[in-house]
Amino acid sequence: MRLVLLFVTRALPVLVLLAAGCSGLAGEPQIIATLPPPTAQTVAFPAAPPDLALGAQLYANNCTRCHGAGGRGDGPLIGTGDGQIDPPPRDFTDPATTADQTPLDWFNIITNGRLERLMPPWRDALSNTERWAVTMYVWSLHYQPEMIAAGQQAWGGENTAASLPQTMLVQLSDDALVLAAAETAGLAEFASSLNAADRQAVAAYLRSSTVNNADVIGLAPGEIAQAATPQTTPTTAAQPVTTPETTAATPLPASTAGTISGTVTNGTAGGTVPPGLTLTLRVFDLTSADQRVEDTRETTLNADGTYTFTDVTIQAGRAYDVFTFYHDRAFGNSTVVETVTETSLSLPVSLYEITSDPGVIQITGLVTQIVAESGRIQVAQVYSFSNTSDRLFSTDETFGETSFGETRYGSVSVAVPAGAQLSGFADDQTRYIIASDGSTITDTVPVLPGDGHIFHLLYTMPYTGSLQIEHAVNHAVNGPVRLLITPTTVSVTSPQLASIGPQTLRNVTYQGYGNNLTLAAGDVIRYQLSGAAAAQTASAPSTIVTANTLVPVVLVGGGIMIIIVGVFIYLRGRAPATAPAAPPPADTQSLIDGLVRQIAELDDAHANGELDEPTYHKRRKRLKTRLAELMDNE
Repeated sequence: MRLVLLFVTRALPVLVLLAAGCSGLAGEPQIIATLPPPTAQTVAFPAAPPDLALGAQLYANNCTRCHGAGGRGDGPLIGTGDGQIDPPPRDFTDPATTADQTPLDWFNIITNGRLERLMPPWRDALSNTERWAVTMYVWSLHYQPEMIAAGQQAWGGENTAASLPQTMLVQLSDDALVLAAAETAGLAEFASSLNAADRQAVAAYLRSSTVNNADVIGLAPGEIAQAATPQTTPTTAAQPVTTPETTAATPLPASTAGTISGTVTNGTAGGTVPPGLTLTLRVFDLTSADQRVEDTRETTLNADGTYTFTDVTIQAGRAYDVFTFYHDRAFGNSTVVETVTETSLSLPVSLYEITSDPGVIQITGLVTQIVAESGRIQVAQVYSFSNTSDRLFSTDETFGETSFGETRYGSVSVAVPAGAQLSGFADDQTRYIIASDGSTITDTVPVLPGDGHIFHLLYTMPYTGSLQIEHAVNHAVNGPVRLLITPTTVSVTSPQLASIGPQTLRNVTYQGYGNNLTLAAGDVIRYQLSGAAAAQTASAPSTIVTANTLVPVVLVGGGIMIIIVGVFIYLRGRAPATAPAAPPPADTQSLIDGLVRQIAELDDAHANGELDEPTYHKRRKRLKTRLAELMDNE
């Protein structure tokens, strides 16, 4: 289960949705708000052996630009030399990459992302079956056919790994798999006598029997389509023994009475859990039209740090949130039930002490996209923050209360260059506080220890062929800084950012500039723009997102897409002059404009307290989904 920090604000802060490219998180909780119904993010164990051929197809379509065609972490977006992303993705072909890890660890990374390394989550883009297929494909990249053959010869006996349940297999490292299979076969002494190389070969052999289409192991990506077709039944070469354990778990009735329990811990060194904490359970019906709250109840923490809710209806299509308040912030855990296979849910809750020391915060990545048009530039920036302490970062500065009466505290902040006019944000605008002079924007979502915290904003600046930009950073920078600009007629001169060559993203060519920078808080990033901008045309809408509409700029699919080492920013509008595209039909464009207006009106109604949370989120989701479909078609 994933830990979740429930930071109570007015609306759900959406991180970055994905369309294509590389991504993946693990470890720390994500931040949600006001307890609107969360999206599915529960770990579902594979109901059948994962299909490597399907995984290979998904990997080729979505991951190679970062991880490389062969999985060595050398994709074209990672760069080389001084312009290389630091640290680059791990080499999947290196056995050391999987040492002391399990397939479940990798599945969690693919599902939840690892934003501190600029890898966003795939849980909304791929199904559980697809994520398990990708997981086992990339896991198998450190195997080779000759290794599997050597392992089979060394093992010599019955391949008992195929009889182990998938729920067990995916939680075993390669070494642990060998020991578990040996124990089942009565070969524990033999397994303990293997040297490292033989043990790895045996693991490759045993693991190959637990997946479908194992014959693709060792093939180049282009050869896989000819070698195997994705399927849902095992291949002859990798036929596991059919036992009750290896088949999908028999679903329980549509609903069942169960328990929700967990342990409350403090993740800060020396931190304690106060006795007598009150924990709240909320159950949301995600299948209802208004995603209503079906159940709300409270319990008191037991003396041993555990809690239990009994006689809870466990039902598919429901979300279960457990949370408690500590230091005036809400901490908790959330899960969504997709298939009822358990009569109990375990939702551990982790608390943290609070720090307001800005020294614990680093900017570990910054990407700026600039679209230059006649008279102006449009700028989209994505910051990735990391908290290096074991405390929750949240300042003592307050910014009023949410609609539910909880205090909003300041968190990280960013500065915009002089002359910039704010256009909007990639998620709920009520999350951010804009200074009266417009120069600084403060986030009200706290930063968790080790968390990859994303801050995404849009602004415009006047441009008449030459512009000096001085961009201050409010927090220390220690990581890659990238600048992507289009059209290519506009060049960049900077003492800090070197050319990294053309970057073609979604058929749009950008000139890339970047470096790995180490800057102190208050330092300035400087660059000079010069050259002719693209002319605007009446037939194509502007990419500007106006301040009074704050349209959703993070969508799955079409429009102008920018990859931030796997993080995509959606900007509404036409492709730049370097990649002209025909304007959408008038009727389609009218629909797009109408949807944008409806979203803006919906946001205004919500901000004015005219809509309750479930209704707001339900309507906004529908509008954004339809808008994404239209833009993707164009």
